[in-house]
Amino acid sequence: MNRFCFVIIGSICWIQCQTPEESVLGTFALDAEVGCTDCVELGPQTMRFDEDAPEGLLGGYRFEFGEDSYHQGHYEFVYLETSNILVLYPETASIEYSGLVGTTLQSEYRVGQNAIRERCNGLLDCVWRREDG
Repeated sequence: MNRFCFVIIGSICWIQCQTPEESVLGTFALDAEVGCTDCVELGPQTMRFDEDAPEGLLGGYRFEFGEDSYHQGHYEFVYLETSNILVLYPETASIEYSGLVGTTLQSEYRVGQNAIRERCNGLLDCVWRREDG
């Protein structure tokens, strides 16, 4: 009986102790019911982060906006003393976002297990909820 409890507790701890790199993997859809109006107007409708790349290489991402507009490329987490920052490196984009190609975008996303959040006005967050799991 003690082994069974240990396995369950160990599984719960593993789920709760995922790194940001593990938590960001998958597809996230914008929850239009929460946050500011800017979330729907300016934010991506979906965010997709691909599996970890081989050691030393960055993971892939794709942000899709309305009407076939997008930007995609690679991402990495940069760890600072008190926080971590998701950095995007756009490599291809639709015409609306072509100016981002070759730049570096530092986000203020907070990555959780089932959602990605970004502060939109001090009180509210834009929220993208996990679609795949």
